Amino acid sequence: MRAIIATMCALGLTTAAVGAVPSHFQPRAQELLADSIQLEPTANHLNVIYFVGNDREPLADYERRISELLIYVQQFYGKEMARNGLGNRSFGLVLNENGNVNIILVRGDKPHTHYAYGTGHNDCLREVNAYLDEHPELRTSQHNFVIMPTYYDEKYNDLNPGGVPFYGLGTNCFALDYGHFDIRHLGQKTREGRLLTKWFGGFAHELGHGLNLPHNDGTASQNAQMGTPLMEAGNYTFGYSPTYMTLASCRILAHSELFAPAGCTTRFYTNTTPPAVYASNFKRVGDALEVHLELEGNVVNVNTYVQDPPFQVNQDYDAVAFPCVMSRTHEGKTGAFVHIPLAELAELKKVHNGTIALDILIQTDEGSRFRWRVPFNLSQVPADGTIDMGAPVFHRGY
Repeated sequence: MRAIIATMCALGLTTAAVGAVPSHFQPRAQELLADSIQLEPTANHLNVIYFVGNDREPLADYERRISELLIYVQQFYGKEMARNGLGNRSFGLVLNENGNVNIILVRGDKPHTHYAYGTGHNDCLREVNAYLDEHPELRTSQHNFVIMPTYYDEKYNDLNPGGVPFYGLGTNCFALDYGHFDIRHLGQKTREGRLLTKWFGGFAHELGHGLNLPHNDGTASQNAQMGTPLMEAGNYTFGYSPTYMTLASCRILAHSELFAPAGCTTRFYTNTTPPAVYASNFKRVGDALEVHLELEGNVVNVNTYVQDPPFQVNQDYDAVAFPCVMSRTHEGKTGAFVHIPLAELAELKKVHNGTIALDILIQTDEGSRFRWRVPFNLSQVPADGTIDMGAPVFHRGY
């Protein structure tokens, strides 16, 4: 890490978390970043990639526009971490001397249409990783954020962007750029403003996936108070109406590579073995569920998500998140407990009349996540009766 930082300094780069807003940022960005908080320095930083096919050029002024947007999102994450009691922490960014984010331009081997939504990410990532292997001083973490210009054809343009990958895949995530992708439109009740909310909200949401976050919803009372969680439908509200991050999301980030404090030498995501589960049960107590777990291993965080069907990918936006209270047992094991009032599941339509699921996400000290789904029917849970959740079947990741 010291060698990488020394190379950055030689290239005129800095890892400062936040300073004065660069003077060349436009007035709207200056206004929106005027209340920036001082963020804690990080050991690792997001690899920001601007990827173009061999028949395309980057869109005009992309470095300033993307920098303003990324620094705004970095501040949003940092403020939500602080609000949730986890400190002024956000994902690390490498900055150039002028205050722009260091955006790595990678030119693809093939025309832009080869890197299409759905499949184009495969060759894109292969070429991005090959470029970073050739320039190891630019790789500052395992997390890549790849941004591609929209197609310009009979279907896609600056008023209807698309065509390129726009999703998260493990520690990689994708977003798009287009001519009006500019923070000066944020919150405006104009065509460009509504378009920016959609695509900038998606930019912040997909980045969340690339930072290890699953979809999740807040409780009924949290949503009434704070709006829409970013990792639920916040990609349609970000910058336009109240949007927040759940405590469950922030607790995952707190033990992720890009949020590690300066000086941290942890090798993240190396654990491939799930923790041993010694006890796992839930019961109905009045108008609530209570979940009890007893685990062994370097467990630092457990979240429980309550979800109704269907359980397929991208059908979990409404999974209501409940962070567990962590404790140590007399035997030195890790205990996890959560109380789930049924009234807080008001937005789950099938809770009382069909199969639902508890999704248990267990996070170890180097950031690895293991997920275990337990389907059940609430009507079949006896009052004040305890149900053994059985042997866990874990899936790695979120």
